[in-house]
Amino acid sequence: MGAFMSELTITHLSGNDTHGCWRLWRLAEPLIYEVGGSGSGRVIVVWKGFITDGPSIPQFLWSILPVWASWSRAGVIHDYLCYLIAVNNPHPEAPTRADADRIFFEALKALNVGWVQRYALYWGVRFGTRYNVRTTMVDHNTSPNATQVVWR
Repeated sequence: MGAFMSELTITHLSGNDTHGCWRLWRLAEPLIYEVGGSGSGRVIVVWKGFITDGPSIPQFLWSILPVWASWSRAGVIHDYLCYLIAVNNPHPEAPTRADADRIFFEALKALNVGWVQRYALYWGVRFGTRYNVRTTMVDHNTSPNATQVVWR
C-alpha cells in the first residue's frame, strides 16, 4: 500500500470571476506520495505552486462527500497525474488515466478512507475516465517547467 511522505499544505485562491475559481487552491509545499509504500522508490512529487480544486466531487454530493476531507491528498495526487497526462508528459507510474485512477484508489487506502467512500470516489474517477472528462487543471497550471519534468 502507498504512503504519503508529506502533509497537504494549501492556500486558497480567492478568484474574482464566476467560473469556479473560488474552488482553487495552490500547494504551499510539495506533496509527496510513494507508490507501493514507503521504501519502494516509486515517488510522485506534486510541485509547490501546483493549482488544484481537490477531488472533483459534484456539488450535490458535498453534504455526504465533502471535497476537503480525509481523501483530499489522494485527490490532489490524482489531479496532478491527470494534468501530466493532459500535457503529454505522464508520470512513469501513471501513463494512462486508468493508472492514475488505480493510484488514486491506492492512496485512498493509504489514508484509511472507509470502503464505502473509497469505492464511491474511485468509481467517480473511473466514470470521468470512461467518459473522457477533461481535467481543468490544465487551464490553471502554467508553470514554465510543467511540460519539461524529467523522470528518473
